[in-house]
Amino acid sequence: MADRRRDALAVFGTGALLGLIALANYAVNRPGTFGLNYRVYHVAAEAALAGENFYAVTPPNSGFHYLYPPATVLAFLPSALAESWVPGFVAITLVSVLASVVTTRLLSGYVESLGYSVGRAERALLFAFLFASAHSAPSIAYGQVNHLLVAALAAGFVWLARDREARAGAAFALPAFVKVFPGLVGLWLLRRRAWRAIGAAVGTAAGLTALGLLAFGVDTTRTYVVDALVPRRETAAFVGGLPADRSFVTLRRPLSVLFPTADPTWYAVGAAVLLAPVLAALYWRVETTTDRHVAVHGTLVAMIIAVPSLLLYYAYTAVSLVVLLYDLPAGRGRRVFVAGALLANLSMSFRTLREAVRTAPLDPGTAQAILDSLLPVFRFGTPVLYGSLLTLAGCLIYRVESGSLSVPDSLGASVFERDS
Repeated sequence: MADRRRDALAVFGTGALLGLIALANYAVNRPGTFGLNYRVYHVAAEAALAGENFYAVTPPNSGFHYLYPPATVLAFLPSALAESWVPGFVAITLVSVLASVVTTRLLSGYVESLGYSVGRAERALLFAFLFASAHSAPSIAYGQVNHLLVAALAAGFVWLARDREARAGAAFALPAFVKVFPGLVGLWLLRRRAWRAIGAAVGTAAGLTALGLLAFGVDTTRTYVVDALVPRRETAAFVGGLPADRSFVTLRRPLSVLFPTADPTWYAVGAAVLLAPVLAALYWRVETTTDRHVAVHGTLVAMIIAVPSLLLYYAYTAVSLVVLLYDLPAGRGRRVFVAGALLANLSMSFRTLREAVRTAPLDPGTAQAILDSLLPVFRFGTPVLYGSLLTLAGCLIYRVESGSLSVPDSLGASVFERDS
């Protein structure tokens, strides 16, 4: 138990520390970062109240547009009542704090239901990790909604464990409706045959879509699909190989570098082909509680690296990562998993690395030598991608070490529940 606690504290502590460093860097060197996304929400809400196209407006000196479904702008309408975006930004920061408190309670409570103790100091560090890790810090600075969506994801898995499938499906629908890519959680729901959860998720998404249609009409919904949803594929960014400066976490990056002349559509196919056998192995003959946890983690990691996710979206994997830091048994699989979790805490692109090296007390020649030596590494992937792949490898090694790949299956067993 001491080793599990040590590993968990190491991951939580380094993640939170690097997140605080990132926030300090924003405050000192990039103060314009604060509220970057929330300003978009604010002007979109103002346009919606005025009956204008809120997908066409941008904040001054920004160039960013609103990208979420029409119904979501209703949540930001109170912001438009204030002339400034600042009160709304403060409010969403406080809501993010509350969401992280909820996620901390959900995950620590679930871990304790497995028979592990989570003391006050661990809970405090877990909260710091969930709220301000290197992956969550950008969401705080930008005024993003990711903390709320991670809380919904955590609630979905906990409710699924308690056989409250309707609630779980509704919770899963929220991040999928807003961000789209979390809809890949449906792969696990299909594997688990959680039909009520699937029905609730589809029904919730359909209801929110209908709400957007009623509130803003068909034309606005069509604008969302054409101008906001379709461009999210980011296919043009991968033409000729994704530049090392781009902060994407995806298997499409190394594929685009290895095959720069291929049609970008094939990178998506290639990522799916690479991930399919991994998920098949983790989904095969799931019997024990830990088997289910690694299957869920495989789903969440695949959800992140199959699509062109930004670095900050790695925070969505915290739901299973936290649980496995306690539940994964000692062995080579655990060591690889923890190493991957620690590496993934280095949430940076080559551009971030270049800024850090050039501000360090190094002579220009040494700084350039460091950058030249690390450029090939960042060209193929970021530390978050490499760390994510290591956690997947740790899960696969655990399945081999435990012999659980040959254990009779229990297809109806629930995720995040104890065996009888």
